[in-house]
Amino acid sequence: MINDRWSFKEFLDFPLSEPSPDHSTFSRFRKRLSKEAMDQINTEILRQFESQGLSINEGIAIDARLVKSASRSVSNDQIEEFRNKHNTPEGKLDKNGNPLKFHRNLDSDWVVQKDTPHYGLKEHTSVDTSHGFVLTTTMTPASVNDTNYLPYCTVYSRHTRQPIKKVFADKGYLPS
Repeated sequence: MINDRWSFKEFLDFPLSEPSPDHSTFSRFRKRLSKEAMDQINTEILRQFESQGLSINEGIAIDARLVKSASRSVSNDQIEEFRNKHNTPEGKLDKNGNPLKFHRNLDSDWVVQKDTPHYGLKEHTSVDTSHGFVLTTTMTPASVNDTNYLPYCTVYSRHTRQPIKKVFADKGYLPS
């Protein structure tokens, strides 16, 4: 979008006469950061919003969505084989001995939802109900129960000392 719209380039304070960063620069940088570092950055951004008078503690909505795996589906035994191989020094190299650029997503697995099998991941997200800001998001294997991530989404949505006034979630987040 930076290359397509001058307004984006202007907003990011990139010179109009200079080429924009490669489309994967931001995603490659983000992948280098740990989950904890991303949570800290997100929290700091939300604190800065609050310092400018934008309070987003009125309420949060939490939900999950299924994300199709980029890897083709395989049996659980094959996934375990891939995991074991990937945890060796040789498992991190391609056939020419170079570091792997892409490897099978070892966190993907199966879940059946509404009588339809799905192979992939589940993204749990909390959003501010007043402004629509994404407050936190995390990916899990598709088979993970939503209930496990209600506390995570709630805790990481709170960016000030003020309590969140309301939490909305569907019945998937109810304890069984």
